[in-house]
Amino acid sequence: MKRLIAVVMSIVMLFSAMALPAGAVQTMSDNSGEKENTFLDNMINAFSFFKYGINDTRVYLGPTEKENVSEFCIDYTDNAGATKTNGLGAYYNNVTGEVFGFNYDRGVFDSGFAYNAISGQFYATKDCWQRDLGFTPLFDLLAKIAFNYTTRRFFFDYEGKEWMIQIWKGNYAFNLFVGGEVGLYNRPEGRLGLHYDCVTDEEMMPISMKVYSDKRSYIDREELVTWWQTGFVLANPVNPRSLTMESSITFPSEEMCSAFMESTKLNCDVKCIQDGATVSFIW
Repeated sequence: MKRLIAVVMSIVMLFSAMALPAGAVQTMSDNSGEKENTFLDNMINAFSFFKYGINDTRVYLGPTEKENVSEFCIDYTDNAGATKTNGLGAYYNNVTGEVFGFNYDRGVFDSGFAYNAISGQFYATKDCWQRDLGFTPLFDLLAKIAFNYTTRRFFFDYEGKEWMIQIWKGNYAFNLFVGGEVGLYNRPEGRLGLHYDCVTDEEMMPISMKVYSDKRSYIDREELVTWWQTGFVLANPVNPRSLTMESSITFPSEEMCSAFMESTKLNCDVKCIQDGATVSFIW
């Protein structure tokens, strides 16, 4: 566990180079009434270190008002010899191993991603910035610059909306990570173009996901009510087609699940089984 925490601290330090909130130690308090720094505030504060200097750094886990939750903190001295203490605005759950940000649903430093130090998995948070963009298949074309994955899309109509459910597996971020994704999108019937909206909170569904090969298990994400189930681990690059994804989606009704099942017939390499309102698939 100590080694894992050391790895997480290193990751947090990388984040902090871009978004370290200078000033007083920030603690998690439901009644603090403090306004969270914006990303721009953090950027401006971070550059203050170049002006005043940061030396003899010590990163550690400090206590917070939340049970079983610690904050990543940093002690350092500036060029004038003054000792400074800062909370990094990133937190560690000592029980679950989660590393998360001040705003839990937006990720560490509003990056849109969190990390679990026990499983070693990175994952997108509920209100990550990508949710504001929606999705278009054109994004997959642009992603070829830094990603090497394979994907499948399922299109169907239900209750006045055009739905797209998409799955991915392969290599991410210049082949530094291996993982997978399951995304839920829709749009009003008749909308022109390729763009879809990410589903609303009310339209989110329970989704589980595993990604593995015959040599290794990479991702094992428990069922979560979400619009985008994701998981990524640091690993050597693989052939995306050597990976197997297992996932399940529980729809709000059997009727909607059946509509989705009809769309899967066009992807013969994805094996789907319906059980009431739940579909399980292996790809």
